[in-house]
Amino acid sequence: MLNIVVARRGEEVRWIDELPDHCTVTVCTDDASIGVPLDVTRHIQLVRLPGQHSTGELYLSHLRRAAAGPAESTTVFCPGDPLAVCPDFFALLDISALWGEVQPLSQTSANGEPAQDARDWLADLPVAPVRFDLRSWTPLGGFDKTMHRAQQRYRQTHQLDDHGHPATHFFEACGLDAFARTVGGHDLGVRDSGLLFAVRQSRINDWLATCGPALPQVSDWLRQDPAHPRIWDQFWLHLFGLPFVRLDALPRPDLALDVGSDDDALLEDFSLSRALATIDDTLARLAPPPLTRRDHQPSALQVARAVAAAQARRAPMESTESRQALADLSERAAQAFRVGDLQYAVSCAQLALKQDANHTSSRFTLAMALSAQGEREAALEQFEQLLNAGAPASRHPPVSDRTSAPVRPQ
Repeated sequence: MLNIVVARRGEEVRWIDELPDHCTVTVCTDDASIGVPLDVTRHIQLVRLPGQHSTGELYLSHLRRAAAGPAESTTVFCPGDPLAVCPDFFALLDISALWGEVQPLSQTSANGEPAQDARDWLADLPVAPVRFDLRSWTPLGGFDKTMHRAQQRYRQTHQLDDHGHPATHFFEACGLDAFARTVGGHDLGVRDSGLLFAVRQSRINDWLATCGPALPQVSDWLRQDPAHPRIWDQFWLHLFGLPFVRLDALPRPDLALDVGSDDDALLEDFSLSRALATIDDTLARLAPPPLTRRDHQPSALQVARAVAAAQARRAPMESTESRQALADLSERAAQAFRVGDLQYAVSCAQLALKQDANHTSSRFTLAMALSAQGEREAALEQFEQLLNAGAPASRHPPVSDRTSAPVRPQ
């Protein structure tokens, strides 16, 4: 079953009569269509909205009224004239069995020209999704002056600095905080230039369950600025679960320090390149010195490792049983970090620090794992305690209070 949702803004829609019989049709129309007759003979559901609305706002109006449907059906979100952005629209409907759960269907580029880089195909029919940068909102391999200016204006209006993520700010204002965090952790997105795309009903059901309560706030936010609906339209595919793209970090050399102790072996054995890139970014937020890399000065990560190793050598003597228990927890945390099981690494390190708040190897592992998970503020506190040995304890409760035992997630 195909459910065709048409966002009509004054277009001629006689093409609806040519749709296959297994399609149901909902036409959402606004005041731009006054005086232009539908001239459609087949049965449709008609929703009239007062005022002027963008295509995306008409889609949202449908979602606000929609109820959960059969998971195996598919909804096609369709502008008033789909043939303008997809000349093979009817042929693509015939091969809907080949569609993905979130499927872009436009065949033209953002300026209406046929796509030059036809890398995406459904059978022998090309489609042309646009890959774009999540911070500048401009497409890869091209330049969208309108979206670039919209991004600059958005930064200026909301006083975002060069490092602020405009999409994160935008979706936080929509009340979609989880989605905002997801956007902020990635680099590239995919959009449909003609706003013609299909979504499996199971995805819509999930989205309505999680994001439905925020739809009134979304609508209010989109009405606050004429550019907001265009910004929202860039993210339709991802709102329904199409994955973003995160670029891999460059390979990193080993950062070995010769501090003259066997303790270095444990501290140097952290090798997740992506985690290290995130950790360096976190450490860069600490105030200098010695966090610059001019000449032969060590990096912040190197300094933290050296401090942890030196303090470990100065740790007071404890019973053999206590030392072994701490060593076991610390080793479990380090091993979990090395294989990428970051939450388990955090749990083990936190439990070790409950037993000994001065156990520097565990604190170092905890800082690394928290940073790799994106918990930058919590990670910064741990790094600061390593870099400022002997400083007073943090004003915040210890992160070890978050958990009582290391439980590996199922």
